[in-house]
Amino acid sequence: MAKFKAGNNRRRDPRPRTWRDLVLVVIGALIVALGFNLLLRAGGIAPGGVPGASLVLQRMTGVEPAIWQAVLNGGLLVFGGLMLGKAFLVRCALGSALVPGFVALTRDLTPLTTNPLLAAICGGVVVGAGIGLVFLGRGSVGGFSTVALVLHRRFDWPVDRSIMVMDGGVILAAAFVFPTEQALCAIVAAALLARTVRRVLTGGDHAKLALVVTRRAEAVQDAVLHEIDLGLTRLQGRGGYTDEARDLLMVVMRPGDVPRLKRVVRELDPSAFVTLADASEVLGYGFKTHA
Repeated sequence: MAKFKAGNNRRRDPRPRTWRDLVLVVIGALIVALGFNLLLRAGGIAPGGVPGASLVLQRMTGVEPAIWQAVLNGGLLVFGGLMLGKAFLVRCALGSALVPGFVALTRDLTPLTTNPLLAAICGGVVVGAGIGLVFLGRGSVGGFSTVALVLHRRFDWPVDRSIMVMDGGVILAAAFVFPTEQALCAIVAAALLARTVRRVLTGGDHAKLALVVTRRAEAVQDAVLHEIDLGLTRLQGRGGYTDEARDLLMVVMRPGDVPRLKRVVRELDPSAFVTLADASEVLGYGFKTHA
C-alpha cells in the first residue's frame, strides 16, 4: 500500500500574493493598532489574544504593550514556523511585524474615549475590522491562533475552542490587574471582535437555507416559485426509516422570506419536514457575485 506524507496532501493557494493583498494587510494592521491604542488601551480593555495579554503584562511590569506584542508575536511566529512549516512563516510574518510596529508609532495619539463600555464596543468592532482586512489580504496577525493551529495539527483540537480557552485565560488574568468593570467589558469586546471579523470576511451577506421534505413537492414548488418568487433546487431522497422515495426542495432565501415559506408549506402540507439553517455566505445570481 502506498504511503503518503501528511505535508504532501496540504492544499496550497495557487494565487500569488498581489499588491491588493499587501495593501489590505497593511491597512488592516494599521486599523488594529489604532483600535488598540485609541480605544482598548485607553479604556483598559484586554479582550484576549496577544493585544489583551500585552495590556495585562504592561500593567504588571510597566513595559510598553508594543514591546510585549513584538516579543509574543515573534516567539509564536518562530514556534509556528518550526511546527507548521515555511508556508506559515510567509503568511504570518508581515502582519505579525506590522501590528506591534504600528502600535508603537500610534501610542501617543489622543484616545477617543476612556469610558470602558464605549471603548469595549467601539474597540472590538474596529480591531475586528482590521483583523478581517488582514485575513482578506491572505495574511494573519499571528498570536494565539498559532498555538491553536499547532494543537489542531497535533491533537485534532478544534481551533476555535482552543482560541476561546486562551482568550478566556487572558480575560481572567485581566480581572486580577484591572477593575472588575473593565474585565467584564473585555468579554463584550471579545465577542464583538469575533463577530466583526466574520462579518468582514463574509461581507455580511447572510441568508437562510431551507430543506423541505414533502409529499406534495409539485404544489410547494409552484407556490415557492410564483407566490414567494424564490428559486429552488429539487432533489431526490429516500427515508432512512421507511425506505420510501421523497422529494427534497432546497431553498436559499433572505431571512425576511422565512415566515412566508413556513406559511406556504404549512398550508399545503402540514406533515412536511422542514429544516432551517444559517448560510453565512451565498455566491451567485440574486446574492453576491463570485470574487
